[in-house]
Amino acid sequence: MGHRMEIYINEEHADDIINISKEFGVDAKIIGRVEQNKGKKLTIKSPYGEYVY
Repeated sequence: MGHRMEIYINEEHADDIINISKEFGVDAKIIGRVEQNKGKKLTIKSPYGEYVY
């Protein structure tokens, strides 16, 4: 399993990109977000729990 492609863009452009991809027959959706942080940290929140690295 995996993703065909990931694109990191400003949130304000997400709907436009999703609509453009649908015009080409490619499903698209928002799968997460990136936040500014002063340190090195990764947090994954899932139905199985929250994991911090």
